[in-house]
Amino acid sequence: MKRTLCAVFAIMIAGCGDGDGAPTAMAIAVPRALVDCAQPPADTALRARLWISGTVEPCALTILAAGVSGDCVVVPGIQRVFTLDWYIADDSGVDVVLAQARLTRDLRGDVEQQQALAFADADYVSADCRDMSVNSLDGAATVDVDGAPRPVCDLDDDDDTNLAEVCAGRDPLGRV
Repeated sequence: MKRTLCAVFAIMIAGCGDGDGAPTAMAIAVPRALVDCAQPPADTALRARLWISGTVEPCALTILAAGVSGDCVVVPGIQRVFTLDWYIADDSGVDVVLAQARLTRDLRGDVEQQQALAFADADYVSADCRDMSVNSLDGAATVDVDGAPRPVCDLDDDDDTNLAEVCAGRDPLGRV
């Protein structure tokens, strides 16, 4: 099954202007490797989230038939890093990051209340991903899996990315 999803969301800058406008949406490319995946994750399993530096929780994104959408509130005044994760949640509660993209925006000075982000296919990586839950600016290179530190995008640490394993129909955690 081939996916033709595009992601659509905008960020709202808090603390500027009167806040009466609706956010502007922007199309965001789904990673080509995920679209072309031989055995893509089930539509109900695929998830997306946006980490914003300076926050503790990611911004929730909703996957719909027409794409991904969400509105994220951001406090201006500094440069922010936005990290977009495409992932699936394993039955054991482990988030299996398949692809990740990062963008930096300077939100100092006079910024528009509504900002649109655009992640292109070239922005995505499926190796060398970061665990943003520990630090929303830099992230961590590893995540704990069954008591052992593992690379975020290679959870069984076998030199095949989570994306490659999922697309090949294998368990990215190496448990099966």
